[in-house]
Amino acid sequence: MEEGRELATVVDGRLDERLVERVLSAAEGAPAKERVRAGVEAVIAIAELDPGGANEALAILRTDSVTLERLEGGLDLPPKTATLALGAALQLARAELSSGDPDLGSRLPELLCWLEAAW
Repeated sequence: MEEGRELATVVDGRLDERLVERVLSAAEGAPAKERVRAGVEAVIAIAELDPGGANEALAILRTDSVTLERLEGGLDLPPKTATLALGAALQLARAELSSGDPDLGSRLPELLCWLEAAW
């Protein structure tokens, strides 16, 4: 959690729902072909403010089936493919955020590859 800022990635041991809404709003506000990119860019912007908190939030997200289903539904992929794609992207993001000098933005092409099922 970031004190004195609007951003709190985790509140009371749960993923801050405002972050999910911010990501989904960014995606919904973009043209259809750019929705996944817009959502990922919103996640990256949040993660850059607090990489440690973002990593914690992603760990919590992995156990939040309701939020995962909402995110998978926004991928416009068959259900099993969406589950695989989101799981791979979460693993990639957590690995990057756990590194000594996290730079999630540099992983944007790889994240998009997974989330757009372009593998």
